[in-house]
This record gives sequence, C-alpha cells and structure tokens, in this order.
Amino acid sequence: MSKVKALVGSIPGLRKLSSFFKQGYDVDKLYASPFLRFFPPGHFYSPIPSLSDVLSKENLLFRQDLKEFPGVDLREEEQLKMLDQLALYYEELPFPEQPNTSSRYYYQNIFFCYADAIILYAMLRHLKPRKVIEVGSGFSSAVMLDTNDAFLGSATNFTFIEPYPERLYSLFNEKDQRQHKVIEKPVQEVELELFQTLDAGDILFVDSSHVVKIGSDVAHIIFEILPRLKPGVIVHFHDVFYSFEYPKEWVKEGRAWNEDYFLRAFLQYNSVFQILYFNSFMGQFYQNELERKMPLCLRNTGGSLWMKKAA
Repeated sequence: MSKVKALVGSIPGLRKLSSFFKQGYDVDKLYASPFLRFFPPGHFYSPIPSLSDVLSKENLLFRQDLKEFPGVDLREEEQLKMLDQLALYYEELPFPEQPNTSSRYYYQNIFFCYADAIILYAMLRHLKPRKVIEVGSGFSSAVMLDTNDAFLGSATNFTFIEPYPERLYSLFNEKDQRQHKVIEKPVQEVELELFQTLDAGDILFVDSSHVVKIGSDVAHIIFEILPRLKPGVIVHFHDVFYSFEYPKEWVKEGRAWNEDYFLRAFLQYNSVFQILYFNSFMGQFYQNELERKMPLCLRNTGGSLWMKKAA
C-alpha cells in the first residue's frame, strides 16, 4: 500500500487535491481503484500521461508556430470578418476590473477573463439569441446576464446546467433565480429534448469537465447532444487552445484533460460544424488586428472556440 500511495502522490497535481479528499472523498477507495492498479499512471495503456515523457517531447507538443491542422478548416477569412463584426460592440463594454455593485461580472477573476468575456459579450449582442443553454456555469454566466440586462432588453432566456452551482448563485442578483432556470445535476441526466428547443441563432455554451471518459459529460455532449442540434445553433467550448494542446504549465500542474483532442478529431473533415471564432488562434496570429480593434483581448487571449452547425 505504501508503494501505491507513493506512486499516486507522485502524479502532478494530485497533492493539490488533498483538501478535496479531506472533505469526504474515500482515499482508500482511490488507492484500491483498478484503474490505478491494473495500468499505473504513465503506462502506455493508462490515460494518465507520464510527465517525463511529455516534457521529453515538449518542443514538438507545445509548438507556437502551427497554423494548419490537417482536415480542420480554420476559416481564417471568416474569423477576420467575425472580428470586424464583434468589434462594433467593443466601445460599449460595461465590465469593471474589480467587483462592484453595478455588475455581476468583473475582469479580474481566474476563471473567465478578458478575451473570453469580451467575445462572449459581443457574440450575444451580435446574435441576439432567444435562448442560451449553458453547461458549466460561473463567471461566464455573469457576463451573459449583465449583457442581457444592459443590451438585450432582458429578452434572452437562460438555462444553466450546473451540478455545483455555488459560484453561480454567488454571482446572481435578486431576480436571476426567479427569471432563469438552474438545473442542479450533470448534463448526462438532462433530457435530450431540452437541447432540441434551441433554434438557429441560439447558443449552447459548454464549459464542463474537459474530460472524455466512460460516462463523462464531454463524451455525452459530443456523442449525444451535438448531433441532435438544429441547423444554425451556435456552440461554444471553453479552454480550447489554437494548437489543440493544453498549455505546458497546465500539464505540469497535472491537468490530464483531453477535450481539446476530441474536438480536433470532431472537426476533422467536418463540414457540418464550422468554426466562427477561435480566441487563442486569433490572439496568436492576429495580434495587430486585435490591438487596433479590441485591445483588451490581448491582456488574456483566452480559450473559447465558437462554431455553428450548418444546414
């Protein structure tokens, strides 16, 4: 058992989970898991990578100069046109840097800041959706609620799917909980018919676990929800980066997420879902355009991927 504990303790990031364990997680059950025992972390059959193997290939894995991904249509010209359209709303940005009483959202948070918030605000004003379903809620929800009240006449209806809604509720004002619906359970347990109520121009906003595994939310969204959406629905995924690879610093922390890889595979040779705007791609290759049109986006270029389901 001591060897197993030492092995688990050596996995990057697991030590940071100690407070979570202390809140009631069964640590002995974790150590006894066949998913750790049968193929230990770093084994070529394990989904948990070996950090030393990753770092030995870091010059290849974390390249910053890639601009093409075989089979994925980045639609650069369309992204530049979208930037022009979104920039029309930039001068009216309402958000403060720090918390205050006039806004639910503020830029200086670690979850959803600058470019992600700015592009979301501008997308809402550009699209004027009738409905938004958000899977995974928090500061992005605050952006949407502020934008809805200030610029959309409170006409957009929001459904928030969030099994751990404490952060969401902390950002709500008095009327939000009465006006909008919060579903406090995993998206896998939500009726699929809900997503079929989205029409062209409406938004499915996804910021979930970022992990594909047996029974996971991301697997459910990709396999069961996206194919059922109506043509014209806009889809957002968060923490997706232009190289379809996670930041090296995140990997070193122990985030063995894999959503980016599945989205890249999903988009390969996919003419049904079309990229509208890719925050980190634009931040990497079109800094001059952002500096001229939406300079705050360069403070943190973010990780939002926007796409549209075509006919």
